[in-house]
Amino acid sequence: MELVGKAIKHVTFGRGVITNRTDNILTVDFAGNHKKFLFPDAFSRFISITDEEGQAYVGKILDDISKIKNAEQLEQERLQRMLFLKVAPESQAAFGFMENSRNTVLKSWSVFAGNYLSGYSKGTPKVPTRLKLNSACLLTECPAGCLEEERRIIGAFMVKDDFEGKYCEDGIIPSHETYRILLNDKDGELLFWDYFSSTTRSPRWGRMEMKYFSNLQMKCILNDMQKIITDPLQRETASNFYRYFCKVNRLSTTEEES
Repeated sequence: MELVGKAIKHVTFGRGVITNRTDNILTVDFAGNHKKFLFPDAFSRFISITDEEGQAYVGKILDDISKIKNAEQLEQERLQRMLFLKVAPESQAAFGFMENSRNTVLKSWSVFAGNYLSGYSKGTPKVPTRLKLNSACLLTECPAGCLEEERRIIGAFMVKDDFEGKYCEDGIIPSHETYRILLNDKDGELLFWDYFSSTTRSPRWGRMEMKYFSNLQMKCILNDMQKIITDPLQRETASNFYRYFCKVNRLSTTEEES
């Protein structure tokens, strides 16, 4: 929009007219007294434009700048939370689709922690207290007619980066908007129980929807997932996921990169 010729009002100098605009500098004529102002900064503190069209134009610019600053502030706060986050060694969760529907989970990219099966809280949603912004949710299924040993990994996602499990009273765990992986039939198969020792007894999932497990085990799973994905774009997404997971859990990736 052309601002030259627009009338403005200054808190000290009174009414004036914009006579020139060069990049981010406005020149305003106050009855022969020419002043220069930063654009659009001055409109948030010293000057206002008098017509509605000009007000809408400047207002949108200021609003866009405010949104960018707010987003940058939120990102800084998120990075600070990551920096000072106390990382628990077993803050990852696997889900068995005992109470979840595969279609619902993959459509919403959120997963239900399941209900308590006994005790005072029986029948109410399980509060996923161990899950924080460093947690990943592993999606597994045991197809009808298969043995539990054949339970396979179908996908994973990082929790939303402002998620705090202890406050999740409805048991619904939302995913991060970026860090999501879904394996397909063209990719290789990863069996869930291969990452857990079964020397003492046969694999058994039980009735609970969610199981906690270690950060190091999740690291191994995510590393293997990125290796078996065949689609180049999906593989890059999985690689970024893996690196982000290691970063927020303060785990090294050097052994895989060498």
